Amino acid sequence: MPQFTTISPTHVPGKKEYAWQKFLSGGYVAIGWLGDKDLTGKKIEEVEELIRKEEYENEASAIQSYRKFLSLKVGDYVAVNNVGYGLFGVGQITSPYKFQLHKHDSGSEDVEEFYSHYREIKWLVKEYLPRTSLVAGGETAWAPYGTVGGLYPELPPYIVRIVHPEAALQTEKIKYIRPDFLASVINDIETLRPDVRHQERAHESLAEDFFVALGYQKHKDIKFRQGRIDITLEHAGQPIAVIEVKRDWAFNMNVVRQQAYVYAHSIGVRYVVLTNGETYILYDRLKGLSWDSNLLGEFRLTALQDEDLKLIDRLRPKAFGNPDLHELFRHLSEMFAQQRSELV
Repeated sequence: MPQFTTISPTHVPGKKEYAWQKFLSGGYVAIGWLGDKDLTGKKIEEVEELIRKEEYENEASAIQSYRKFLSLKVGDYVAVNNVGYGLFGVGQITSPYKFQLHKHDSGSEDVEEFYSHYREIKWLVKEYLPRTSLVAGGETAWAPYGTVGGLYPELPPYIVRIVHPEAALQTEKIKYIRPDFLASVINDIETLRPDVRHQERAHESLAEDFFVALGYQKHKDIKFRQGRIDITLEHAGQPIAVIEVKRDWAFNMNVVRQQAYVYAHSIGVRYVVLTNGETYILYDRLKGLSWDSNLLGEFRLTALQDEDLKLIDRLRPKAFGNPDLHELFRHLSEMFAQQRSELV
């Protein structure tokens, strides 16, 4: 029975897509630490002792990562994760542990932070898969953080469905909900998806219809192409959110998010929504001090679960346009607390 784990392509903020492309083109996965030490033939106890001698601040993480990385066998499966948002790709290990000094460009300006420990891999999935298109209701997704994620003794259902679709067909069909007020939007998504010649404007139309279904008015509340912003969402005449729309059904969230945050900052709005008309990812820029902590949630209209309706209700004009002051003050308090802890 093959094992499964996830591996982050880099520790450098903002460089995950760059580092993933190095994994993909090179046909390998790699991890850092012990950059100049060849571990070939060493037992895990010896590797752990080498790590302790280095006195890394994240010593425990390094030890756990090596225990899992070195225990992988030829034939095991690995996914390269974008924290909890999605998977860049999925592949199968084809070699034992290997060492090559500075093998992997992690995106750091310092070559000493490149990774030297690697495993060769055959890539089976090479296109980005958002979590919302992978993990069904009731299933547990991969661990979002850590160089090497959890090591599973068998493939989780969401991996089986993409690498062994014939086996997945035998599993119980997942039941999704289709609220009446969103039925026409979902129908349009299913009509558009097979059309490979459609343009980005079609996705903007899907987003517009979705927000109309929530109670916003065309032309009055939903404004297209103000500057370089795809859609500006307004309430009572004031902008409340930037909606960044992409054509790809599996869009690269890192690039989209950075672009949308620039637009949101330029007009001073609190909320950012990333979408392709089917998947919606919602951020509150006043919640925490990082993109990960800003995340409010995400959902996919063609795979809705009951819990998704709460987040959708959050997007309605009354809730979205009239912020909960208690929530706002709590966010601000949490940010100040985090800043203080980082200064100590």
